[in-house]
Amino acid sequence: MSLTLRSPTLSKLPRTVSSSFKPSFVLKLNCRSLLAPVQVHQCTMSSSSSSNPSTQKPASVDTSLQGSPTGAAALFASSHASPHPLKLYGGWFCPFVQRVWITLAEKNIPHQYIEINPYHKAPEFLALNPRGLVPTLAVPTSTDPKTGKVKEVKPLYESLVLCEYLDEAYADEDKYGERLLPHNDAYERARCRLWIDHISSRVVPAFYRFIQHTPDKPYSIDEIRTEFHGHLKAFAKEMLSSSPSSSPGPFFLGEKFSLVDIMLAPWAKRLFLIDHYKPGGVGIPPNGQRGSEVDEEIWKRWEEWYKAVTERESVKKTWSEDAQYVGAYKRYAEDTTQSEVGRATRSGRALP
Repeated sequence: MSLTLRSPTLSKLPRTVSSSFKPSFVLKLNCRSLLAPVQVHQCTMSSSSSSNPSTQKPASVDTSLQGSPTGAAALFASSHASPHPLKLYGGWFCPFVQRVWITLAEKNIPHQYIEINPYHKAPEFLALNPRGLVPTLAVPTSTDPKTGKVKEVKPLYESLVLCEYLDEAYADEDKYGERLLPHNDAYERARCRLWIDHISSRVVPAFYRFIQHTPDKPYSIDEIRTEFHGHLKAFAKEMLSSSPSSSPGPFFLGEKFSLVDIMLAPWAKRLFLIDHYKPGGVGIPPNGQRGSEVDEEIWKRWEEWYKAVTERESVKKTWSEDAQYVGAYKRYAEDTTQSEVGRATRSGRALP
């Protein structure tokens, strides 16, 4: 296919990272999404169905899954490997982790990134989040006024919650750049949250139903493709109709990159996996073959957004090499994954 939707190949990036960042374990990640109307914004990474490490059974390790980031993401992780009071516990594979990582990169927030080994979870991580969910943020909430040392750390999780927290807690625009949600316009802020909900409750679940489609499913590949297109078109139509003429630009809010863009960016980057694994790929018709003039304009707006977001520096620097995701998503494409999102998608139910 030669669609503009196909993810561009990343340029070759150095694979060497600093000696302070040497995770060598193999991950089997359970990425969590869900079907509407319930929303989950995190990944579970466990070696069994139990979250209690004392009761976990030996895992069936997926040796095809690389245990650490590569390419640009490895360099970014290495540059944030030094101890810092604000810590992000994550996994390179998880798109929900990438949401938070993009937010940290976009606002240039000092932090420490810690890649989690699901088979040897550090006690300090399990103390913060006994269920072993990523992304988890360790937030310093109290410091000694005399020494400046951190006295208390509290956990936060759920990717949307973490992104909003970071935007609000690091609100000094001189230091951390523009806010990611409109803070001086209550209506625009609410509108952004409506479309964040659309992404989490419509686009993301449809992505998994698409990539997990197999011939024995009760729905056809064309049916899920049409459904997925509909959710993308609704998003693009909103951008087309609401972009202010005073601020033309490729993002949801025109020239301003926002939390809405961040919420969908990880799956936009992963669309090439559907092209790779599924017959007909994502399947957006080429220019001139999209039906009505309205549809032509809607898809043109989607492609403008897609290109701008996938080329955003904060998105690229939190992305590993393409081949790494191809291997990681093979079990999803075959619908043999035992991740929570895979099981929920397979059974047509929301996650418990």
